Amino acid sequence: MSAKRLSANRAMWTQNVRQIGWIVIIHLLLWLAAIVLPIGLSYSQYDPKVGNVPQWKNVYYISNGFETLIAWLVPILAAAGVLRYMHEKRSADFIHSLPIRRTELLVGQVLFGWMLLIVPLAVTALAAIGCLYGLDLRWPIGAADVGRWFGETLVMETVIFAFSIVIGVLVGQSVLHIVLTNIFLVFPAGIMVLMFSNLSLLLYGFPDMYYLSSELEQWVMPIRYAMLTDQAMSAGEIGMLLLLSLLFFSLSIWLYERRPTEAAGQALAFSVLRPLFVYGVAFCSWLVGGFYFGNVESKWNWTIFGYISFSLIGYAIAQMVIAKTWRVFHRWKGYIAFAGAMGVICLLVHFDPLGYEQRVPALADIKQVYFGQSAMNFAHPEMIGRSFEEVDQFLRSQENIKAVRAFHEQLVHDQPSPPRFANIRTVVIGYVLKDGTRLLRRYVVPIEPYMPYFQRIMGSNEYKQQYYLLLRPSYSPIRQVTIRNVETGRPVVVLADPKEIESFVQALKQDLWNEPVEDIIGGGSTWQGNIELLQSDGDSFTVPLSSHSTHVREWLQQQHHWEQIQKR
Repeated sequence: MSAKRLSANRAMWTQNVRQIGWIVIIHLLLWLAAIVLPIGLSYSQYDPKVGNVPQWKNVYYISNGFETLIAWLVPILAAAGVLRYMHEKRSADFIHSLPIRRTELLVGQVLFGWMLLIVPLAVTALAAIGCLYGLDLRWPIGAADVGRWFGETLVMETVIFAFSIVIGVLVGQSVLHIVLTNIFLVFPAGIMVLMFSNLSLLLYGFPDMYYLSSELEQWVMPIRYAMLTDQAMSAGEIGMLLLLSLLFFSLSIWLYERRPTEAAGQALAFSVLRPLFVYGVAFCSWLVGGFYFGNVESKWNWTIFGYISFSLIGYAIAQMVIAKTWRVFHRWKGYIAFAGAMGVICLLVHFDPLGYEQRVPALADIKQVYFGQSAMNFAHPEMIGRSFEEVDQFLRSQENIKAVRAFHEQLVHDQPSPPRFANIRTVVIGYVLKDGTRLLRRYVVPIEPYMPYFQRIMGSNEYKQQYYLLLRPSYSPIRQVTIRNVETGRPVVVLADPKEIESFVQALKQDLWNEPVEDIIGGGSTWQGNIELLQSDGDSFTVPLSSHSTHVREWLQQQHHWEQIQKR
């Protein structure tokens, strides 16, 4: 490197220290407040008689929400600081006139920005280790936990910093740089939520939540960081994030070599991105409008209003950002073309040329059916059977397979659209076919017109046996039964004798077998008390003593307990 280039680089670093050196101080103070300060406060408040040592499982438990904010926002601030020179016209013209290549200039700025991140993290880690071993307490965490925190936090801050550098090269304003970086960090998950939610409006029966699995939130870096309390990064994930950071840095250098100098002060540095930005904002606004009005009003006229109004607002705002003026209302032709294209796409999806809505498997192809309210339990059947009442069930009897399929066919034919405040129930119908393939649909159904179908399915012995823990083949023995007053909650009858308990449970089982489907769905009968059953493993569950509990009532009358329950 020539003396001129070395001098220019040194001048840039000196200028950086003067202008954005405060970021490293803020970064350090924030991490000390999030990690080291709580350790010191816990030590100062320790009482040997109480033994109140905080039970942190790892460093992320110390102040998880605060730590997430630091790891999320400070790297974006650092990237905005080191790229500020290219977003102001006077400084951009001056810096780019220096005898230094753009690649060297950007690499120097990136290294300086990365030092703003790594130095405070290293100092905080050393300070935390010093406190843990210098303050004589039996801390639940040690140096290994701090080391894990340092490594994972550095990786997370690095990938957010690298991503923000790419965005900074693409735009020409610091404010837009910060705003767009935050938007694009949540964009992958956000756009999928909006697209699948709108598909559920256009395609009858589309189970949007089935595709919006819990893994989706891991695509959002800040949320993934918050999840490090319980889900540590694997070596593969760390390697992938570091490779992603390297790709981001390489892309930013490639883009910077081609970035026009006069882009400083413009919304977007590359003219080819401007129409993409305008129509991208309009598209996202279109989805937001449909999602909002489709879920609030559930009527097509309101959904269409949401599509048009929100997309028009988004289109206008994007044009204002690009043009840097509010006088953009003459540019309406572009929106007409966009709205026409989106209208055609929505109509194509709604008219369903592929027959998605009408698809019902042949009876001979079905191995088992799923009937319930949660699409997630269809994907994770191991979650079923953990509570006393299980609405979601896999049914295997031929009679229930026929009943569920008949219900599905009727819903496909009717396509009911109940009012928002009607007596409705979410119905999720799934099929596991003999060839291993699966099919799932989700409907919102008015209860009264389809009660015969509910009664046929939910009134079957197979469904009820899996619905109630007490009717399943195995459960922990009941060691105590307590009947509580429905108004006061106080125990009025307590059964502890094994023979009495066995006799009572048999009477209760008979009532559960005979329970009307209306009660299971939620129509409910009059409650006269609560039956609390304590299992031998310590777990307990409650069954209502209702007007339909005829066998239990007879048993209580025979044992002369009914009078106690009747007393208020």
